[in-house]
Amino acid sequence: MINIDTVYQTVQALANKEQRGYITPQEFNLFANQAQLDMFEQYLYDLNALREKRPAKHQLGDSVSQIMEKLMTWYTPNAPVIGGITLPSAAYVGNIFLNQGGIRRTLKLIDPDQLSSIINSEWHRKGLKDAVYFDDGYKMIQVHDGTGQIVTGITCETISGKPSLAYWGYMVVNEKPTFDPTTTQHFQLHSSEQTDLVAKILKLAGISIEDQQLFAAAQGEDSLNTQQENK
Repeated sequence: MINIDTVYQTVQALANKEQRGYITPQEFNLFANQAQLDMFEQYLYDLNALREKRPAKHQLGDSVSQIMEKLMTWYTPNAPVIGGITLPSAAYVGNIFLNQGGIRRTLKLIDPDQLSSIINSEWHRKGLKDAVYFDDGYKMIQVHDGTGQIVTGITCETISGKPSLAYWGYMVVNEKPTFDPTTTQHFQLHSSEQTDLVAKILKLAGISIEDQQLFAAAQGEDSLNTQQENK
């Protein structure tokens, strides 16, 4: 979780530097939620991109582990695969598992043509002791071993939902907005994302008030943060 008042005060301090402008609470809440959603969707994009690049997800390195840590709020480790063939309608589906005899095994993704060649050969079919799966269309899979198709005990890990709306609550005192913790909703993003969140809100604010200096400063900070994360 990220404290929204800390982000608000930081954004206002940076936006007001050298008299670059004031962001109203309404504008801040709008920009804050857009920035939070953009960052969350980027997580999912990065995960899907890595999955496309290297299908053996259980062999991926620290980059995926770091993203998954940031998404634990929306993570389900063992969601059912309906009928053993239909994946959940989640934003992201990760590893596929076979649960038998109290043991959960991670299944390997295989090309359907390769599997067809194996199961059409009696000798190769007998050698297929470990279950495998292949993609069978949108949100559909098939799981097979040497005995044929398996439709029971199949689960998967998913990421579903999205962050709740963040809101910097306030009351007006002496014609100025004052923080009100009783009506506040903090960010659900991982605490390590605070710097990136500030930069993205400032970028949106710079576009809104047509302040090219503010936008450029936020863009530079955002790019620097991205470079540091990718090292």
